[in-house]
Amino acid sequence: MQPCEDRFKQIEALCRAMPVSRMVDYGVPRDLAERAHRQVRAGAPWDAALEELGHEGETRARAEENPVRARDAWHAAAACLVFAQMAFNADGDRKRALYREMTRCFSRFAALSEFRVSGVELPHRDGKLFGWHFHASGEACGTVIVFGGMSGWSTAYRSMAEALCGRGLDCLLVDGPGQGNSRIEGGVFADADVTAGFSRFLDHILEFTPGRPIGIWGNSFGGLFAALTAARDRRIAACCINGSPARPEIPPFRTVQEQIAAMFGVDDAAELADVLPSLVFDGERAPLACATLVLEGGADPVVSLGEQRSFLVGNRHPLSRIETWPDGEHTIYNHAAARNALAAEWFAAALGAPRP
Repeated sequence: MQPCEDRFKQIEALCRAMPVSRMVDYGVPRDLAERAHRQVRAGAPWDAALEELGHEGETRARAEENPVRARDAWHAAAACLVFAQMAFNADGDRKRALYREMTRCFSRFAALSEFRVSGVELPHRDGKLFGWHFHASGEACGTVIVFGGMSGWSTAYRSMAEALCGRGLDCLLVDGPGQGNSRIEGGVFADADVTAGFSRFLDHILEFTPGRPIGIWGNSFGGLFAALTAARDRRIAACCINGSPARPEIPPFRTVQEQIAAMFGVDDAAELADVLPSLVFDGERAPLACATLVLEGGADPVVSLGEQRSFLVGNRHPLSRIETWPDGEHTIYNHAAARNALAAEWFAAALGAPRP
C-alpha cells in the first residue's frame, strides 16, 4: 500500500469514528467540528487540529468577562481535547498529556456550571476510580450513574447530566474500570469482574444518601457493562442501554482491537479470548429485573437494529421498553436533545421523581 493511500484511509477512519454529529453531541460547537474535519482532510494531524481548537477555546474563556460565555468556552475547549486524545488508542505520553489538558479545562467549566459539580475519587483495588457529580437544584429524588464505552468517557456526557438534573435527579458521570481517568490516572483496568467497579459508585451514593433510588445509563460498549451491573447488583432500580452489543467479541477492525486491548490493559486483544465470554449478557440465565430502557438507531453501523432486544429477554417490569430512531446513528448522536429528554423523563418516572 502506498503511503498516501494509507494516510487517506487513516483520515477517513478517524472521520468515520468521530463524525460531526458525535462531536456536537459531546459539546464541540458545530462550526468547530466542521472546521476540524476540513483541516484534517487538508492534511493536518487529527490530534494537533483538535488541540489547537481546544487552546483557542481556552484563550476565549480566559478573556471572557461574562461567566456564562466563559463556562461555554471552557466546555468547548474540553470537548475539543476529548477528541484530540481519541487519535491515540494506547495510553502513551501524548494521549495522557491531552487528557490531562482536557480534565483541567473541564474543571474550569465545572466551577461555572449551571448545576453544582463536584469531583468524585474512590479507592478501588490497587487504584482509584474517578467521576463528576452533577447536583440537581434542591433535594434530588434519585441518582443516575452515566458512562461511555471504549473511547467516549465521562466528561463527554455533560448534556445527559444536565438533562437529568433538570428532572430533579443527581447524575454521576463516571469513568469505570478501563475508562478515562480511572485508567489513565487511577490505573484501574476492566476485567471479568468489571461490574464491581461500577458498583463502587453505588456504594458511594448510598453512603451519603441511604435509601436513594439509583439508575444506571451505559452508552456504546458501556451499555453492556450497565446491563451486567444491573443484573448483578439489585440496588439498581432502572437501567438504560444505549447502542451496545449484548455479546462482546474481538472485532476485525484494528482500531477497535487496540481500544479494547487498552481498556483491559493488555497488549493484544487476542489475549481477551478467555475473558470476553464471561461478559456476555444472557437474559435467559440472568435477566434484568429492574426497569430497563433500550435505545437503538436504525443507522447505527456498530450495533444492528434489533440486536439490543436481547437485553429485554426475561424482563417483566412495566416500565421496560425499547425506543427506536429509524435514522439514529450510534448512540443516537444525531438526535441528542430528544434522546436526553426521553431518557431523563423515563428515569424520573422509574425513580419516582415528581413531575415539574
